Amino acid sequence: MKNMGIKLVVKDEGYDVYAPMEGQHWGYRYGPSIMVYDGKRADAWFASPGALGEADWFTYRHTEDGGKTWSDEKVVLTPTADSMDLFSVCDPAVVRFGGYYYIGYTSTIFTEGGGVCNNAFVARSKNPDGPFEKWTGDGWGEQRLTEDGELRWMGKPAPIIYFDGDSAAWGEGEPSFVVSNGVLYIYYTKTSKRADGSRFSQTLVATADANDENWPANIRQRGVAAERTSTSNDSFDVVYSDEYGKFIAISTDLRFTKDSMLAIYESNNGLRFRRCCELRDKVGFMCHNSGISGDELHHIKKDDLKLLGYAYGDKWGFWGTRFHEYSVAKHYGTYSERDIPAVERAVVPKPKREPFPINIMPKITPPRFYKLHEGESVDIEIVWFDSAYNHYKAENVGFSNYDRSIIDINGMTVKAKHVGYTYMNAKTPDGLDAEILIYVYPKDFDFSEDNKYPVSVQPVQDVYKISLKENERKQIRIIVQYSNGTWAETGKASDGAVFYGYNEELVSVDENGILTAKGVPGMTTVMVGLGSFTVKYKVKITKI
Repeated sequence: MKNMGIKLVVKDEGYDVYAPMEGQHWGYRYGPSIMVYDGKRADAWFASPGALGEADWFTYRHTEDGGKTWSDEKVVLTPTADSMDLFSVCDPAVVRFGGYYYIGYTSTIFTEGGGVCNNAFVARSKNPDGPFEKWTGDGWGEQRLTEDGELRWMGKPAPIIYFDGDSAAWGEGEPSFVVSNGVLYIYYTKTSKRADGSRFSQTLVATADANDENWPANIRQRGVAAERTSTSNDSFDVVYSDEYGKFIAISTDLRFTKDSMLAIYESNNGLRFRRCCELRDKVGFMCHNSGISGDELHHIKKDDLKLLGYAYGDKWGFWGTRFHEYSVAKHYGTYSERDIPAVERAVVPKPKREPFPINIMPKITPPRFYKLHEGESVDIEIVWFDSAYNHYKAENVGFSNYDRSIIDINGMTVKAKHVGYTYMNAKTPDGLDAEILIYVYPKDFDFSEDNKYPVSVQPVQDVYKISLKENERKQIRIIVQYSNGTWAETGKASDGAVFYGYNEELVSVDENGILTAKGVPGMTTVMVGLGSFTVKYKVKITKI
């Protein structure tokens, strides 16, 4: 079947699995990740709005009847306070192997840029609706053994794909997973800048051993899976067809326009893709952020339920999410429906219904954690959110899973006992759960910004690699911990950083840490100084 091509067929007019309710002025569930188990049962995860300063959360729903009805939604993943994913969890990608559901996502700490300098992350759970634990760089979640027993928390996440380019660029994220013959294929978007300032965008592929529980620590980069045709060409969601022996990717192109379409790509080896199919028949215009169903390994099997979905709508942030059934057929060459107009389908709001809770969290804005001096107390207010993201005061909240040597809890009041930190879980009678972070500092600790200074620095990675073929603009950054308990990822002279010790015949480094190769392969080092601290990076320049 190596020389055989395929096309996707959208079989029906579809239905909205989500639309905002009557009276809402905004609302969305985009980028669906759809897992099917047979001809009827399926799970789906969506990116939804966040709240109280967080950009996006993930919701989850289930169907037992082929998508005719879906369960009420539930928020299953949110950002972790004071961490590398503090801004959002976007672009869900779910696969199941080794007894775990793995959910990949996009996030950043550069909140002031509106979602730039993104990285890719992953979390896992035994259940499709959580609770999840996040990859922390050396394991899953955080475990602490106390006098009261073992505590397990979600953990502060570390990227599995770290973006080391210009922080003003979009970065790397929007993952998709496929498992084939024991190999985990990881697809993700990279949108960055070249040394001359021009922008480029690609879908990259990496692989890992699906039999290795700590696979995020051993990811192997495999190169460019596809060049994105333009800024309007959306992210890939990839499946593997058992029937045809092909990797198949779905994306949208000309996204957010009346000429939008579904763009389909195929690959024989999962490493290099070609565009094979463009679909507009029955597809709603202004579409974006698509997803395609597969089984637990993200394979398409002949008799399984087959769904594809995308967000659409001509008003920003007021989007429906439409699902269609699809099929796969043989087709040699390229198939295109560019001459068929996309369907000008209006988003029809869902009827209002009684509010029901889909998430809870403490009523504080980011960075969404509590800082206390020893002996201080704080009253915790927990709010619950309905599906329209209105919030209400939660009642009968219980607290558990916290270090009793660090804090005491009496009702809704937390008292700081001892220097350190702990998470605690807030839980409502209907089963919704939130993890809350609390730091306890010495009585005389100064939280002010006025006199803060660095107390430690750490590298973000070991080596910066520059391909002269790609000629990507890189940016050297470090993680800085400050005396007032704050931290930042930075590398700018305006923040006190200095760069020295490098071979000026190979690279240059400007005051913002922008690292530029001068066209000659080789190796050098760059020293980053901040106050009394120094970080040393290797820089490797290659032809390809």
